[in-house]
Amino acid sequence: MIAVATSGHRPDDERIYHKEIKSLINAGYEILYCTRWDEHMDFSGENLKHFNTPRKETSIKNYIHLIQSKIADAGKINLLHIHEFDLLPLAKQLKKNSKIHVIYDVHDTLRAMWETFSSKKGLLKKVINKSLSFFELSHLMYVDHVILANKVFGDNFYEQKGLHTTVVENFPTLDNVNQSNKSLESPLILYQGQISADRGILVLIDAFVEVKKEIPNAGLKILGSIRSSTFEKIIQDKIKETPVSDSIELLSEVKHQEVWKYMQEAHIGVIPSLNLPRVLVDTPTKLFEYMASGCAIVATDVPPVRYFLKNSGQLVEPNNIHSLSTGILSIIRSENIYKGCIDNAIVCIKEKYNWPVAEKKLLSVYENLVG
Repeated sequence: MIAVATSGHRPDDERIYHKEIKSLINAGYEILYCTRWDEHMDFSGENLKHFNTPRKETSIKNYIHLIQSKIADAGKINLLHIHEFDLLPLAKQLKKNSKIHVIYDVHDTLRAMWETFSSKKGLLKKVINKSLSFFELSHLMYVDHVILANKVFGDNFYEQKGLHTTVVENFPTLDNVNQSNKSLESPLILYQGQISADRGILVLIDAFVEVKKEIPNAGLKILGSIRSSTFEKIIQDKIKETPVSDSIELLSEVKHQEVWKYMQEAHIGVIPSLNLPRVLVDTPTKLFEYMASGCAIVATDVPPVRYFLKNSGQLVEPNNIHSLSTGILSIIRSENIYKGCIDNAIVCIKEKYNWPVAEKKLLSVYENLVG
């Protein structure tokens, strides 16, 4: 049996549950799945035991103790697969008491993420980020293999520290591929994902105002979880102040299958991220989801997006309202460009950017560690 643990992701997380765990079960592995989430969910079934504890009531320290107890009750666990760096102490404790193998699944480039999202300034920010980095480094000796969700652009930090690493991209499953013909008569523009200032949402709203001047029947949907109540008010006020507020929908986070429904209805998927450290190194999962859903794409021109987008959309300057609106309009105005983007995207998804391709790499890591 193997144990999969996450301290901060939803139990029905697209990558952890719907891709990795389902692939492992199909490959014959028995799994103890440990999650820490306030919404009650239970995915227990054949070869899967799911344990969830409320996040508000359970500190990381107590959560680690609970996982240890569940592992002890489950009997022999050959491998621990963790998805956050704050669960590294669990790896340390289990390594000291058994011969368990440990996989550390790194969803984001952590140092770039800390640099982007830290609310602290100056020296205090450097001290905190250095402390976080030291915490991770001091526990890496208890890790057997690192799985990265992003293609590495530049130096591989974990390989430099002597660890084996495998990139298992967060590609979509093939059953989500949609190539239906959608008329551009009433073009729908969609942003889906986390809603925060760094994602360029305010720039997108201003760009949409420009688009509406040229294409009066265009619509915009913004879908996802909002990072803070402060930003939620900012974006709501921003929408109300625009002359096109009736054509903008701000939608809260929905279940993962419903997200696909919204994407398959849209004509253009946008990724208007600002030029920040995290954006320069991490590949947005929504890029591949848009491609699979039959959306043309308009995205900020940064190395990860440029590498994968190819001829499936338009690259635009970050934090540039006019560049973003021009990119959107260039697709809406040309049926040939629009269909060409979608056709190229579907080919890429079917041939190489799909979960079956990534799954082989995941299963190879497991086979090498536990057979």
